[in-house]
Amino acid sequence: MTNKNVWEIFNNETPGIADAWMKMANAVNIDGVLDPKTVLLLRIAIYSNIRDPVALRHFVREAFNQGVSKKEIQAAAMMPWCIGVTLSELAIPLIKEVEESL
Repeated sequence: MTNKNVWEIFNNETPGIADAWMKMANAVNIDGVLDPKTVLLLRIAIYSNIRDPVALRHFVREAFNQGVSKKEIQAAAMMPWCIGVTLSELAIPLIKEVEESL
């Protein structure tokens, strides 16, 4: 197995698709009204909700690297909690794992 993360592999193997996804991901933040921190926290909430550990791990790491606090990350991950506690069962241990790996 490689040490590269899945996005790096995807980006290297399909650069046109990766570029298109990045353009779309930036475009949905209409006129850039949401600051980068808010966008990261929303993505953490979304990927916590859909239980995608690969994307969640990526955005948690991005958030930590951009100075977002653990409590802010946990709060975002808990937003989908009203849907069910099982969502947080994935997110909270994953946040701890990423924090400890940095």
